[in-house]
Formats: sequence, structure tokens, C-alpha cells
Amino acid sequence: DLYRRLDSTRFFPPLEDSQFHYGFNSTHLKHVVSYWRNSFEWRKQVERINKYPHYKTTIEGLDVHFVHVKPAHLAPGQKARPLLMVHGWPGSFYEFYRIIPLLTEPAKHGLNPNLVFEIICPSIPGYGFSEAPHKKGEVVVDQRAAN
Repeated sequence: DLYRRLDSTRFFPPLEDSQFHYGFNSTHLKHVVSYWRNSFEWRKQVERINKYPHYKTTIEGLDVHFVHVKPAHLAPGQKARPLLMVHGWPGSFYEFYRIIPLLTEPAKHGLNPNLVFEIICPSIPGYGFSEAPHKKGEVVVDQRAAN
């Protein structure tokens, strides 16, 4: 479906010498669409995003997406500390992907093996795979998810 939509994109000529002053420049947009259609490796991106387990829960009536990563190995009697990592605006859970292995598998990265975390990264409402709020001030994920 995406390729069909990209192929049917209608481009309008940009205003002369407007660059990006009046919105996204359609000349540049042609290059972006061509890249998406012909070069971008969608499956590779899907594999990256699916590296960690994804879940959804309902918080005050909204479907909230989150990534939950538990340490693969803990020493007998060792407990992982829960760590809620909430992205800012604009942003996404994906911002934390590079640091997750350092927090869940510190020994593999030359870090203190006694300081191991269990990571929860929600997508704030309206971002990523979380449902958008239906009215102003409807939910604050970081406060309610932590309770």
C-alpha cells in the first residue's frame, strides 16, 4: 500500500526561491519520496524496532504502547532494578535502544555487573504506537504508569 501511495504522489511546483520558508519544498520532497520508494530498507528498520518485546496496556482508557526489556541473565539472588524511561516531545521509545543493552547487560559492556536494570519505555500518548488522548489533559503516562 505504501508503494502505491508513493507512486501516486502529486507534486506541485515550489514557489520560486522559497526553499523551505513556505512549507516543505516539493523539489526536495521528490528526492525523499524516491529514497523511500527505491532505497530505504523497511524490513531492516522493522527488525531493529522488533529487537525488544513490545506490549500494550490500557491506562485510564487509553491504549499505551511500551517496550519492556528484562535482563537475560541474573546471578542467583540478584534482582534487577526497574527503570522507567520516558521520552520527551517530540521523541519516541526508540531513543533508548542504544543504551538498553548497557543497562540490562552491564557486564558484557565492561560495566558494574551488580547494577542491572529492567527497562520499561512507554510511548507517551499520541506518539509511537500509543493511542492519542481524546481531550486536553486526559493522561500523564509517566505519573500514572509509575504507580
